Amino acid sequence: MRHRPLAVLLLLSTLAFSLVLYLRFRSYDLVSVGLCRVAPFSSSCTSPRLTMSAPSTSELATQKVHTAQHARSRGRVSLRIGSINIRYSRDTAFDSEQSFLNSIENLLAAARLDTGHSNPQFAPHLASSSSPYLMQQYHGERSWLLRGPKVADVALFNDWDIFALQEVLDGQYRNLVEWLGEEYDHAGVGRDDGDRAGEAVPVFWRRDTFERVGNDHGGVGQDGVEHFWLSPTPDKVGSVGWDAALTRMCTHVSLRLLATREIIHIFSTHYDHQGVVARAKSSELIVDRARAASDHTKTLSPSSEPLVVLIGDLNSPRNEGSWSTLVSPHYGLEANSSGATFLDTALSVPTRRTSPLLTDNEDPIRSEYASGRRLPPHAERGVGSGGGVLSEPVGPLRTFTDFQPSPRNAIDDRIDFIMLLDNDAVHDETRADAKLDHSTSKPPPQPRGERLNNNEAKSQEEQSRWRIRTFGTLPNWSEGDAGFLISDHRPVTARIERFVPLSH
Repeated sequence: MRHRPLAVLLLLSTLAFSLVLYLRFRSYDLVSVGLCRVAPFSSSCTSPRLTMSAPSTSELATQKVHTAQHARSRGRVSLRIGSINIRYSRDTAFDSEQSFLNSIENLLAAARLDTGHSNPQFAPHLASSSSPYLMQQYHGERSWLLRGPKVADVALFNDWDIFALQEVLDGQYRNLVEWLGEEYDHAGVGRDDGDRAGEAVPVFWRRDTFERVGNDHGGVGQDGVEHFWLSPTPDKVGSVGWDAALTRMCTHVSLRLLATREIIHIFSTHYDHQGVVARAKSSELIVDRARAASDHTKTLSPSSEPLVVLIGDLNSPRNEGSWSTLVSPHYGLEANSSGATFLDTALSVPTRRTSPLLTDNEDPIRSEYASGRRLPPHAERGVGSGGGVLSEPVGPLRTFTDFQPSPRNAIDDRIDFIMLLDNDAVHDETRADAKLDHSTSKPPPQPRGERLNNNEAKSQEEQSRWRIRTFGTLPNWSEGDAGFLISDHRPVTARIERFVPLSH
């Protein structure tokens, strides 16, 4: 009897602690806080003793893009965007069929080797049998079974919200969907037949952050997806355009950002590798489509203009007409059309130093900076950018590496891009001195008024627009120095953000 008050006190304390936990974590992912466990791909989270309300999709999205909400009058929406040309597999049919069956067989064989172990499931070593197929190389390229999982790892590790891939054959597509898991939705078709034949240029996006939106609600198509071909007949499946050597296409996806309900258009493409005219005409076609998508969304929602993102391998250096058609009159280029054009995130990201990506050739002085033989210049502040910005874009100039050393200049191999349509959804913070080496014209006038000084507060309207915050070219080397190239292209990545009221 003397222990009864202590037991009652302990029971009341337990109930009070459980109530606090419930009130504190009821709107969070219960798996992440350790309150329950779910099987892979399960959408439910229940306990036999305690059932809590799972967060809705929009709540999860809001938690993802808004951080540190308490004691703040505003919230940040930040999106990570990526692109990888994965290099099609020479033996995609075999790779797709094999998947990881060989790995499973090796694990089973390893378990059988130690039959006397108390728990043969945990064998001390694996069977060491080499695979001639996996060991063979084609001009330095390794099997897709080795490269493919590492491609998926890049997207997962960088936690991309939106990304696009190029040179994706059907077997590779199915592998990547499996490896990336249920967190990502996707859209893409083969370019040869609009189904599964030929390379695809798919778009992937996070399910907890976006939903597709169709034409009737400011998006595109019936379900938020359209595919068109880079030719004079873009709606003709499999059509080849101008002087192109191969069929080329574009995937257009329209998404609604769940946290803010705004619409975002994503274009993913891969230009022809031989046709110079085809590349230039492809840019004209995509600029027209991007402007039309922006206008359509704004027609249904006049108060806001949508973010339009172009991701792709343009297969050409930027001193060619295909790139300048997309971005002029930025970076000291003459205007070649009227209407909104794109900002290249690699050149428009605000930095403290003038970007080395503006030069057409590798700068030998930079190697002296890196070696310490010469002191780098003071990191001068860019116009409108103080602390909290990159000193310069991260990573090397070259995005196409091949599987063997390239004889070309690095800038000639910079062919992978992430761009934003410079409409009213975007606040352009490109440095005023962002002028290409080969440009003969003066830098363009400051768009939408002069840049603010560092000591001036940015207006609410400027902060509510999307701004480029970071850009980088990522490694394509796997497993450290003892590894292999996961693709003949380096991934590129950018982060954009804007501020919205938390009560939005």
